[in-house]
Amino acid sequence: MIVLVVSVLLLIIHQGQCAVQATATLYADNTNKSAGILTFTQDNAGASVRISGSLSGLNITSAHGFHVHEFGVSETVPNCTAAGGHFNPLKTLHGPRTANITSRHVGDLGNITTDDKGNANINIEDSIIQLYNGNRSIVNLTIVVHRMRDDGGQGGASSSNTTGDAGARVLCGRILSSDALIIKPAMFIYHIAIMTAILMFY
Repeated sequence: MIVLVVSVLLLIIHQGQCAVQATATLYADNTNKSAGILTFTQDNAGASVRISGSLSGLNITSAHGFHVHEFGVSETVPNCTAAGGHFNPLKTLHGPRTANITSRHVGDLGNITTDDKGNANINIEDSIIQLYNGNRSIVNLTIVVHRMRDDGGQGGASSSNTTGDAGARVLCGRILSSDALIIKPAMFIYHIAIMTAILMFY
């Protein structure tokens, strides 16, 4: 009985209170010149994925299309073209990041914007991409920054419904899962307290 109780509670802690994290180091296309690191964090399988970090070397005061593409690239000198098209397991048309799951690619993350030095500070959340296992997981795929603004599929260009007419791929990096799960301390202590109380009765 004790073993069963412990196992169930540890499963709750693992599934409900552990965050999964991944990172991507982005490089200029076909070079080993790093432009920055992005971190992807998901608290649980039902939570949004948070993307944070900073990138440099982009056009100043401009918007750049920002997407997850369907294949992984080299981790050191990536060929951004080798990343293939947008990650689109549901076979939908291209759309803005704010669209629902039937009106955008899973990998459609809209645009990032740069300052007057060509730097972009990124802090966004998306409820459609996943880090947990599933057909929407972006782990081992590639995050790509494009030269131009993503029109969200509304621009009328021939490529609007597939790429957002965002132009060439200037930065990219493979999304790699971190080795460790991140346990939220407060909830971990809470569950340990419950487990201890239950064990006192056995």
